[in-house]
Amino acid sequence: MKRGSLISLFIYAVIAGIIIFLLVLLFRAMVPEPPQSEVEMARAAIAKARDRQSEVYSPRLFREAQNNYDSAMTAWRAENERFILFRDYERVISFAATAREKADEATRNTIKRSTSLKANLESEIKRLKADMASFEKIFLSMPLPQDVKKKHAKGKQLLREAEVDLQKENYVNGNIKLTEANEYISGTYNLARTNLEEYFRHYSDWQEWATSTINESRKSGSYAIVVEKIPAVCHLYHGGKKKYTFDAEFGSNWLGDKMSRGDMATPEGKYMVTKKLSGGSTKYYKALMISYPNKIDIQEFNERTRNGKLPADARIGDMIEIHGDGGKGANWTQGCVALRNADMDVIYKYAAKGTPVTIIGSTLTLDEFFASRSK
Repeated sequence: MKRGSLISLFIYAVIAGIIIFLLVLLFRAMVPEPPQSEVEMARAAIAKARDRQSEVYSPRLFREAQNNYDSAMTAWRAENERFILFRDYERVISFAATAREKADEATRNTIKRSTSLKANLESEIKRLKADMASFEKIFLSMPLPQDVKKKHAKGKQLLREAEVDLQKENYVNGNIKLTEANEYISGTYNLARTNLEEYFRHYSDWQEWATSTINESRKSGSYAIVVEKIPAVCHLYHGGKKKYTFDAEFGSNWLGDKMSRGDMATPEGKYMVTKKLSGGSTKYYKALMISYPNKIDIQEFNERTRNGKLPADARIGDMIEIHGDGGKGANWTQGCVALRNADMDVIYKYAAKGTPVTIIGSTLTLDEFFASRSK
């Protein structure tokens, strides 16, 4: 081949290579670039929102983000099925951008809402536990229907579960459970408080009895016993001054005055010691028999029988004592006042036949009692 022909072929080859190169560049320029980065940023934003539990705290926003991401992937697959030069990823990019925007908004909203729910959960648990601390003991000792006690127990269980949810950062579930716990506990407490308010209508009588007994002790310089049901204590006075205070336990149906034999209630009123019992003369450690029923008790019993508040075959109670074998942590007697044996030793030592014994609901008003429990 001639030299000129070789040069011509070389030139043609170079020109052809340049043309092919330019065509490749043109083709690449015409082919739309897949929206890989946009879709990946949307996926990462959704993953972040999911880690923050946005499905729980911001479900609508999270659902919108997920739906837009799914739409982006669907649109991307559809475009990839078209001829490469005819593909258009604008809808994919738009869906991905919306998905990312909604996911970021869900994350921000979740952080804000979870912080608020956490604070609310913490404060409400604290409030409810404080309320329980001031009322739990008296509530559990009250003679209330079993369904009321069961609701209270259910409320306590839900409260414990809410505390677990708080530790696990499940603030939504925790707040739901706490709301239920509050309904159960507050409902039962409100019923109990209503019963107590009715009971404390006799407060003026209690004050009169207790004051009279203490004044008599002061004037005579002798001993006197004052028993309070709320709080459950037994005081020993001498010369009008309180010398000892002991924990006491009563009949299981202690809230209110004794109505009849077998009602498991502890009487309220002014009495005196009629006998001192020990050894084989009592089934308890030691005992002080008191003068129940007194004249007022008999009159009230007869009136209740006449007006039908008691059945015709009802009988008035008797054999009420202050006795030992207490310390059981519950109201368990059939109407007597029970003390620990060591405390009974003290009462037994100083009490004598004729020692005044006054049993009342409380020397505190109901408000004073609750205020003392909250300290």
